[in-house]
Amino acid sequence: MYNEEPLPMTTSSSIQFHLNKDDQELLANLPWQYRLEEWIDYGIALLSIRHGESRHPVVFVELDGKRYAIKETTPRMAEREIANLHEIERRGIPTLSPAGSVVVHGSPILLEEYGPNGVPEYISGDRGYTVTQLAPRVIPQVLLNNIPFTRKTKHTLFSAIALLLVELHEHGIYWGDPSLANVLMRIDGRRVLAIMADAETAELFPAPVSDEMREQDLETLRESLLWQAEDLRQARGLSEDEELIDDKDFRYLHQKYHVLRREHSHFASSPNFSTLYQVQYMLETLNQKGFALLGIGGHALQQFATVLPGWYIQRIHDLLGITVPRAYARHFYNTLLGHQAMLSKKEQREVSLEEAAQDWYTRYHLPAILLLRRNLTSDQDPMKAYFEIMERRWKMSLKAGYEIPIEEATLAWAMQEADTGKLGVVDPATLATWWRDRLPATEVLEPSLIEPKTLEPLLSKEEKPLVHLPTPELDQKLTQILDQQKPEEEEHEE
Repeated sequence: MYNEEPLPMTTSSSIQFHLNKDDQELLANLPWQYRLEEWIDYGIALLSIRHGESRHPVVFVELDGKRYAIKETTPRMAEREIANLHEIERRGIPTLSPAGSVVVHGSPILLEEYGPNGVPEYISGDRGYTVTQLAPRVIPQVLLNNIPFTRKTKHTLFSAIALLLVELHEHGIYWGDPSLANVLMRIDGRRVLAIMADAETAELFPAPVSDEMREQDLETLRESLLWQAEDLRQARGLSEDEELIDDKDFRYLHQKYHVLRREHSHFASSPNFSTLYQVQYMLETLNQKGFALLGIGGHALQQFATVLPGWYIQRIHDLLGITVPRAYARHFYNTLLGHQAMLSKKEQREVSLEEAAQDWYTRYHLPAILLLRRNLTSDQDPMKAYFEIMERRWKMSLKAGYEIPIEEATLAWAMQEADTGKLGVVDPATLATWWRDRLPATEVLEPSLIEPKTLEPLLSKEEKPLVHLPTPELDQKLTQILDQQKPEEEEHEE
């Protein structure tokens, strides 16, 4: 994990861990002697989750299957933020789960050689670190920034943020620094969840915050959206007259906030649920909503022939060793034929169907199924989602002029189809509070994901075990598979 260069000698008293035993054992060997910006130079593999637009350096690491966010600040602010996060989590708000803090004692830093009365002035050289655990399936910020910022996508994001703000304010929490940089997004099949990722400036009250504080948070968010939109515009190389986020978007967010606030008042005035059956009902019905999906078509090449029922299923199984449901088998087979035609044109030779099928399976099918395993809920049809994602990838690639990675197409599809910004049948924080002795809000509000056995037939014998991997191992394997496709994506364009 580390290079062979020795770390500076430190005493055990120079680093103080305020963590539980398990977390401390995992984190103790990180190079705390160095600032976060230098960790990568000492062999620390950092997760690509977020670029760190915040004032303080932030890194994301994975150790023994657990993911942590580590922020560098002062000892006092680290202690304050961890205390805030504990209380915010107790109130049932989706936030990064606090693990604790670390303090590294350093030599005083000379601020001014000739201070008051000619005496040198020093400041403390101590550093503090907030350590939090990441919620599963958080979308990497770099991936989120790459998807098309359509009006629907922006409304989906802003609805989720508006819901988070309402939950904070109604439960006595003034954020003080709301921005896209301080929010992490998670998509769980049918739901987009905004997660509070920075609580350093939060102020806590025993009752809902005042209207003045609500408007201050909304205005701060508006300002942050404007400057971050400018950063995104420059990063994408867009012209100065092209706005990614405009006043119409913020007006939507502002209106959504007030609609949700009225809904919250309605729920708050309703009778409380008291029986286990009612709680189970709330868990099962929270944020359930169906949607229709389109199929791919119009670009597969095939000779017309009369075949017996089940022919397509058998032919696909002969080619790939997978079993596609009968309702989708012809569609899937047409997709393979279309891919064969595109490969033949690209490589200027006759590509066999067997070769094209294997190429499709490796480059698109396998990563798509694993992405569905990570995102779909138990009541969704994986093949409907599969074809919709492939259709979206194809359209995005045509518009961009190059082949869009499958993970970007999957995220764009999910943002377009998922529901967000709804309180559901009960206030989410009330539900999370009921369960607070067992799970944090991010886990309470997580729907039941698709069962691995549902996806098993869609993978070959060798890859079937992949859909049963725990989330950290699945993410790691999926990253490896996607990274392997990148060199090939530069050679093949559809």
